[in-house]
Amino acid sequence: MHFLGRTLLATAVAMTAFTASAKPDEAAITSKLSKLGLVPVTISASPLPGLNEVVTERGIVYVSDDGGYFLAGHLYQATGAEPVNLTEQKMAKLNKAKLEGMEDEMIVYPAKDEKYVVTVFTDTSCGYCRKLHSEMQAYNDAGITIRYLAFPRGGERSRNFGEMSAIWGAKDPAKAMDQAKEGTFNPNGIEQQGDLVNKHYQLGVAMGVSGTPAMILEDGTMLPGYQPAPMLRQMLDNRS
Repeated sequence: MHFLGRTLLATAVAMTAFTASAKPDEAAITSKLSKLGLVPVTISASPLPGLNEVVTERGIVYVSDDGGYFLAGHLYQATGAEPVNLTEQKMAKLNKAKLEGMEDEMIVYPAKDEKYVVTVFTDTSCGYCRKLHSEMQAYNDAGITIRYLAFPRGGERSRNFGEMSAIWGAKDPAKAMDQAKEGTFNPNGIEQQGDLVNKHYQLGVAMGVSGTPAMILEDGTMLPGYQPAPMLRQMLDNRS
């Protein structure tokens, strides 16, 4: 992490030498990033002169004023005992905002004595997703409510895209999810919710999900990969 911070800072300083304009040329930045398949949502100044923070539909990149140079990575601020990941902090805020109002689209496994809520992008064909699901009672017993969003890892081309679309279209989605994770779900005759599943998938991509399970904490911070219930609870307690 220290190496990444030094490398990014050194590269950013080098970039400023190539920056000719006093303020960002938003048209040039938009044009050049669009050619790379990145559509800017917002363009704002970063803490480093000549380097702009560009929020795209696929995460955050840092771009020179003229759009000629860009960095895809995390920007750290060297302060205190440990550097602060500014990119992660910004993504957490964006992620939290994106999840607002989506509760009705989630498959929820509530904890009786709820202390924390964790949203999980899941894929029924993912081994670690199945492991997580098989331990659902342990998460609930630890006071952790689990909420699922769909993330078939290949998008609409996934072999299980239809299965996941049927899960979200079932009369009892939680029961359907239980069966799918056990390998016994029969999607025949169920009206599929493909548009909804694709919406979840695109949301995950925009939030930086690259694999499953991907856990999103209440503040929007992402934890990639499987986390056992005791470790997750301890980590949540430490954060709070």
